[in-house]
Amino acid sequence: MLTRLGITDFALLRRAEVSFTAGLTAITGETGAGKSLLVGAINFLGGQKAPFGAVSSGARKAVVEGEFQLADGSSVLLRRELFADGRSRAFIDDESASGKELARVAAKLLDVTSQRAFSRLLEPSRHLDFLDAFAGLTESCRKMARYEEDFQQVEVRIKSVRRRLKEYNERREFLQYQLREIEQAAPAPDEDTQLDRELERLEHIEEIRQDGERIAWLLTDDAESVESRLSEVQKLAAHVATFDSAVKELIDDIESARSSLKDISRRIQSRCRIERYDPSSLEQMRERRRILSGLARRFGGSLYSVLERAEGFKKELAEGSSLESDLEGLIKERRDILTQWSAAAVAVSQSRKAAQPELAASVKKSLRGLGASDAEFEIRIQHRADPGGLFEDEAGRWKMTGRGLEEVEFYFSANPGIEPRPVAVIASGGELSRIMLALKEVLPPESDEATILFDEIDAGVSGRVARLVGYKLRHLSAGRQMLVITHLPQIASLADRHLKVVKYETEGTTATEVVELDGEDRVIELAGMLSGGSVSTPARDQARRLLAGD
Repeated sequence: MLTRLGITDFALLRRAEVSFTAGLTAITGETGAGKSLLVGAINFLGGQKAPFGAVSSGARKAVVEGEFQLADGSSVLLRRELFADGRSRAFIDDESASGKELARVAAKLLDVTSQRAFSRLLEPSRHLDFLDAFAGLTESCRKMARYEEDFQQVEVRIKSVRRRLKEYNERREFLQYQLREIEQAAPAPDEDTQLDRELERLEHIEEIRQDGERIAWLLTDDAESVESRLSEVQKLAAHVATFDSAVKELIDDIESARSSLKDISRRIQSRCRIERYDPSSLEQMRERRRILSGLARRFGGSLYSVLERAEGFKKELAEGSSLESDLEGLIKERRDILTQWSAAAVAVSQSRKAAQPELAASVKKSLRGLGASDAEFEIRIQHRADPGGLFEDEAGRWKMTGRGLEEVEFYFSANPGIEPRPVAVIASGGELSRIMLALKEVLPPESDEATILFDEIDAGVSGRVARLVGYKLRHLSAGRQMLVITHLPQIASLADRHLKVVKYETEGTTATEVVELDGEDRVIELAGMLSGGSVSTPARDQARRLLAGD
């Protein structure tokens, strides 16, 4: 139950603080006073989008706050803020929350029936919602919607796998050819570098042999070689050592140098003395180098990239070979979803058919209490044949959606002997109001704790019918909280509490406030509503009679 509503800088509602109680509360006011703003503020608190220009002129932000008392005695505080730049914030018990979180909580606390709700009666596709609510099928319908969503997701995946499989089949031979070409060449990561070095050596083999022999000759083989010179140096040092013992220890170093020269000469000769080589092997190496260069040129510029591409080809071929089994698995998953979806649709269909006559009879009974004693109300259920439909039985194929197998439409006739026609075509504004109120009476409430707000539920009714609507509202408000925006004194006079939305000018600007009426103030307001503005003595007397229940 809504116990307090605080509004700051919400359009003309500069500052309003309203307390509410259980039972029926009527909210009246002249046209343009701001009743729709009050409804807009409550809808905004419930998570809906704010109307254009909701932030008061010159204000930084608009704030709407509602305090609700729960059945267990606890309370919850909801608050939404709308900034002038369009940003908004939501709070639950002064803790920051997302807009979705606040809307989820508010859905159990606020049940607003406005002109937007009336429009649902003008959309046959929405009639199914009323039947499902009456039959208690909300959760079953959510499950069917999830089946449809899952089915569509699997369909997308099947199309994707089929596309990839087609592409794979088109590329498979080419991938296999490229991989086979690389594997046959079997390149090593740095083989091209090693080949380049070996080719350069073999192509200069004569120069290498000649220069090697020359090096050996200069080091050790010539009579004037470096080694011969060192040998002479060694002899001279030995002679000097007989006179200077300090030189004696250098003789070993000279000997070591001679040994190193001999080793260097021997190794150079070994490296440069290539006995014989087959010129054809040189050509084979050149051909190998051309093959490796061609691979590198085609697959990324280096043998490392060639090997990476080979791994990529292997991976693509492995993934492609698994696509067939992937497709089979997805087709089976789609079949399983369709089986479960169809079973759920059949169960929902049976429940709808069982609830159909009961809902129609309940609405007709409620309409009789609203002055439509001769009204006829029918609920017609249709299954649409579809050659490509997802549901199949012995009679053929049928259209099936996330809402099931049925299409539902309400039919109505206000007068006896007149064949009922679609509500969306035939019903007047007053008849729509009464049908909506009848549905509201017979449908289970979304939450026993919710505050019910009716905006213009009296549209198109007057006189005796208006009084009957008022009695119906008072009956529905028993044991709960109901707010009704009305312009009819026949309804306002039956309320347990009466609020008035008043527009006034202050300091050069226009503002709106909400005031409570009782006693003579309430009589005056009802009298003005009865007489169209002027408050005459007869109008006051009539207002008192309405308040007395006459």
